[in-house]
Amino acid sequence: MKNNGKVRQSNIELLRIIMILAIIGLHYFNGEMGGLLVNAKTNTLNYYISHIIESLFIVAVNVFVLITGYFSVSKKSINFRKLIQL
Repeated sequence: MKNNGKVRQSNIELLRIIMILAIIGLHYFNGEMGGLLVNAKTNTLNYYISHIIESLFIVAVNVFVLITGYFSVSKKSINFRKLIQL
């Protein structure tokens, strides 16, 4: 589907959605905010599984930044008006 000369990349958008869900999961596991990692007892199966899942979710932040850079690299200029409005 072409829109204004741009091709929609559904696979990258799907990856972005999955990474957003992983970042939400990462916030759920965050021990400093009272998440699962604080409440899991040490040396139990839940403790080890939650640490494994958290280490997989940490990659989501890096992938999300890479996707943002991928779409931003083709821009010719920076719109400071949007930054000020934000």
